[in-house]
Amino acid sequence: MKKYVRCKVCGFIMEEKNLKDVCPACGVPKTAFVEFKYGISEKRQQVLSLHLHPISVHFPEAIAVFLAGFICLAFITSGKLSNDLIIVNKVLSIIFPITIIVASITGIYDAKVRFKKLSPPYLKIKIYLGILLFVSSILTLVFLQSSSYSNAIKTILVILAFINLGTSTLLGKIGGTLIDSKMPG
Repeated sequence: MKKYVRCKVCGFIMEEKNLKDVCPACGVPKTAFVEFKYGISEKRQQVLSLHLHPISVHFPEAIAVFLAGFICLAFITSGKLSNDLIIVNKVLSIIFPITIIVASITGIYDAKVRFKKLSPPYLKIKIYLGILLFVSSILTLVFLQSSSYSNAIKTILVILAFINLGTSTLLGKIGGTLIDSKMPG
């Protein structure tokens, strides 16, 4: 069974065998470390320490940022630059829903391991926001594949881009508050 220690100064947790002379996070001497127990089974801790969901969400979040920026740039520029940005947006819009599906699957798995159920209030909110993000990403894909970009379609795409960005941001903000939460056992 692995032994863990926690820095009393900054709260950093690590395996005792990896502790050198100082805390790798804040630099205080190793005497600031105390024994730490997670309060969950080692198997659950191993799964959670893979950080599958926190890592996978970076992809749709990054795409949401780039889509918002590139859609706006594509519609305020003209000529070759505008056309190139539209091509980039089309490619990103194809990848976007796929990354959302992967992030959702890892999120559901993480939640089941972390909380043993999907019914806590924040998880329900994250599930609904994830559905909204997926639907919005599909609509972005559909509208970007349009052959003509009327002012109405441009407006819809800008609105969708900012819905994607806002939803991703909100999902990340809520997720960040849950990262250290775990049901005991």
